[in-house]
Amino acid sequence: MRTRLHLAVALSVVALAGCGTTTSPVPVTSPASSLASVSSTPVVASPSPGPGATLAPSSEPSAALPAGPPRAAFNMPVPPAADAAWTAIHWRKLAADESLGLIRSVLRWSGGLIAVGVGASGSPMWTSTDGSHWEPMPFFDTSTMVWPSLLVVGLAEVPGGLVALTLAPGTWGCGIAPTCPTYSATLPPMAWTSPDGRSWSTSPGPFPPLSAALWDRPPHLAAGPAGVIAASPTAPPVVATSADGIHWRTLPAAALPAGLVISDLVGTSAGFIAVGTLPVDPDHGRAVAFQSVDGATWTGPYSLDMATASGITLASTGPSWGADGLVAARHGLIAVGTFNATPGAALWWQSANGRDWLPLPTYAPLGPTTCTGEGCGDWPNGALVGDGHRMVALRGGVDAGVWTSTDGLAWQRLPVTGDIPSEEAMNAVLMPGGVLLSDRTTTWFGEAVTK
Repeated sequence: MRTRLHLAVALSVVALAGCGTTTSPVPVTSPASSLASVSSTPVVASPSPGPGATLAPSSEPSAALPAGPPRAAFNMPVPPAADAAWTAIHWRKLAADESLGLIRSVLRWSGGLIAVGVGASGSPMWTSTDGSHWEPMPFFDTSTMVWPSLLVVGLAEVPGGLVALTLAPGTWGCGIAPTCPTYSATLPPMAWTSPDGRSWSTSPGPFPPLSAALWDRPPHLAAGPAGVIAASPTAPPVVATSADGIHWRTLPAAALPAGLVISDLVGTSAGFIAVGTLPVDPDHGRAVAFQSVDGATWTGPYSLDMATASGITLASTGPSWGADGLVAARHGLIAVGTFNATPGAALWWQSANGRDWLPLPTYAPLGPTTCTGEGCGDWPNGALVGDGHRMVALRGGVDAGVWTSTDGLAWQRLPVTGDIPSEEAMNAVLMPGGVLLSDRTTTWFGEAVTK
């Protein structure tokens, strides 16, 4: 029987909850979601208009990557409007050399669209004015571009253009490449700004030099009404805010609780939402969320409690669990997490406002895995991604399906046609006009039909 071990949320690289509140939903304008595995950082496309951000291209690359970043332009069908309702998905298997298959995140911004991919070294990038024709970034003029050997691990819109965060690629640190990469300290985390997505220049970054030496995941970047915020994946986190991506202000350590590890961060029309793990004692942690209007002052923690057969388990010295990522849509979010045990389990929560979270123990609409044997059981039977406008849950195989939602609670199943992805395809990337799904050797593109 098949074994589904991966949880895709957007980044990446997912779970949430609402406690019967009647608070008006918070429209999310610049999400981040995990892609490929429980441990990866979420990646999603950002809506437009308004500020947006995508996080690290954390979806697992194909087993065999090309020798270098592709330089070929490519074309796609003109994508529908960001808020257009999808009515069906038509799948197409991509050729091994198609540039589209390397894309791991897309940002829709006021100047068009920009995509970040994965290559044998560095992050290839493409830009488009309409979402149909995509031109690659040049890989030779390093005076006006992001250095081709760097990994683009964050991308957001700021007034006047874009800001990107980069790290030098390092070695794969856990033996399950590339689920948990580490990053080289040969170069510090770097920040780049661009007025158009084509011409880039370096600027002082939000993190201290050599701070990425022991990181096991990328930093987080999100855009909101007050500007952009960057947070390190460490405890305690280094958090910095900026209005333009050039000048950064580091928050005092007391701005967030000691021991907090931020696992994901999204921007909303009202500010920012962060999720992560807060220690209960030296050996146990619990999943929490925090909110901020301006990125400088935070409220919380808001608990993401774990559902059990006997009800809701609150933080204690018994079980230990944490939140790993966020998936956002217009009227709600889903946070995903992990129950730390052997065997472990995935956890999902839903929220309309970022404060009140309700466990989703059955991972609806996907449901839990149906396979038997080692590695099966308490994991969602498919992938979950979001872009601030919609969430998409999907899977391939004989029980292939695609569902969409604007809040993470009410789902619509879409008809699927064409070359159905394999049942092992679990790595998802949400595109402006569809979704990519990969089993790490083959990639399929599901084009969205809107009428």
